[in-house]
Amino acid sequence: MDSESKEAFGKILDRLDKMDSRLDKIDSRLDKIDNRLDIMEIRQNKMAEQITELQLAQKVFELNANKRFARLQDGMDAVEEILRMNELIR
Repeated sequence: MDSESKEAFGKILDRLDKMDSRLDKIDSRLDKIDNRLDIMEIRQNKMAEQITELQLAQKVFELNANKRFARLQDGMDAVEEILRMNELIR
């Protein structure tokens, strides 16, 4: 191989080394981004669990509130009927 070819290949190898170095930096950045995405996914899953728990708590509250309102209405109906029987209301 002549000196010109060696010099050209040397330049190509230098450029390839620089490109390899840049690609290593990009790979490192992508690893950091991947780690951050993993953390975000964990946080999103935790938030989804918390929302599910909150929805369940809301449903239990609604069920209990509806039962209590029904009992309260029954009590009010009884009071109203007693007042009608005693002719205190019409």
